[in-house]
Amino acid sequence: MKRKSKAILCFTLICVCAGLTGCGKETVDISADADIVVSGYDGQGIATFTQGDWLTDTEEKYGKEMSLSELAELEEDLYDAVEYSISPSENLSNGDEVVLKIDVDNSVLESYDFKLAGGEKKITVSGLDEIEAFDPFENVAVNFSGMSPNGTASVNTSDSNIDISLNYTLDKSSGLKNGDEVTVSISSSSGTDVEEYCMSNGKTPTATEKKFTVEGLASYAQKIEEIPEDSINKMISQAEDSFKSSAASWAEGNSLKNSELIGYYFLTPKEGFSTDSGNQLYCVFKETAELTAFANEEEARVENAEKKACPETYYTYYKYNNIVLLEDGTCSFDLSSGSMPNNSIDSKAGYLSWGEFVHYRFTGYSDLDSMFNACVTSQIENYNYENTVQE
Repeated sequence: MKRKSKAILCFTLICVCAGLTGCGKETVDISADADIVVSGYDGQGIATFTQGDWLTDTEEKYGKEMSLSELAELEEDLYDAVEYSISPSENLSNGDEVVLKIDVDNSVLESYDFKLAGGEKKITVSGLDEIEAFDPFENVAVNFSGMSPNGTASVNTSDSNIDISLNYTLDKSSGLKNGDEVTVSISSSSGTDVEEYCMSNGKTPTATEKKFTVEGLASYAQKIEEIPEDSINKMISQAEDSFKSSAASWAEGNSLKNSELIGYYFLTPKEGFSTDSGNQLYCVFKETAELTAFANEEEARVENAEKKACPETYYTYYKYNNIVLLEDGTCSFDLSSGSMPNNSIDSKAGYLSWGEFVHYRFTGYSDLDSMFNACVTSQIENYNYENTVQE
């Protein structure tokens, strides 16, 4: 009897032990198939992990007799029982150590015939390629065209030889003049941060923007002193020839006695204003005409009165538009497009025609104030001006 009691007691203790410790349950080692994967580039490596097939294998082995709802509950319990953590996981370099920890909580699996075993795995990072530094602006050019100060710019990447897709953007592409600076910036074609994008492709840019100086544009002259002397001389000579040609049609006995250059009006557009011309140069002259005429109507009506020499002074100009300075220091303008005023004035002297006293007429103005108002003041809203006229 005593022996039997001892056997029963021993059996009872074993059963209690099994109930308290999980003895008799199979153990599933979920760390066996787990693996650490490091990708990317040296200094920018990223660590991830794979779980292996333990979850599928466990469900297949221990869920054979389960209904669909029981299988779903088993899967949920398995997920709840396991927690993975990997450290460090970013900015990894060759030689770094990465640890994967797998913690399990078997309390949620008490109703099953198995338990889980976790643990940890370690690896030393190796085999990451170095990130290549590159200049994204090597062989990238900015082309400037048009006329200063209204030039345009465009980016030329045809010779860049860059094997990743980048966008190049100008901060300013119009309204440019020689000496201005424009900035070219790079961005990723995917819309992500450009440096991260480059690093994901194994490269790091040495710069993300670069400044370029506007140069080589032909430009409208902005000051009289910028116009080369030989060009000015050609303009003056053409103006004088035009005045002589016009005077050649005057009536017999009348002539242009003297033509004196007394200065210039030079107009340039105000910034931001739209104008018809890039600049305007007025070559201003004081003209002296020698007329054979009657000095006035009273004199003309005196019986047997004779015409006599009557000198007349007036003011005129010869105007040129769009005087362009070229990169080689020369000047471009249309000499044939010069023009005299449309305005005309009566001379004091004249002659009788069919009983009426007729004044001779000159192309120009009787005084400088009138001519300045017509040439400069009327356009002062849109143009700046320079006045060198002295009498």
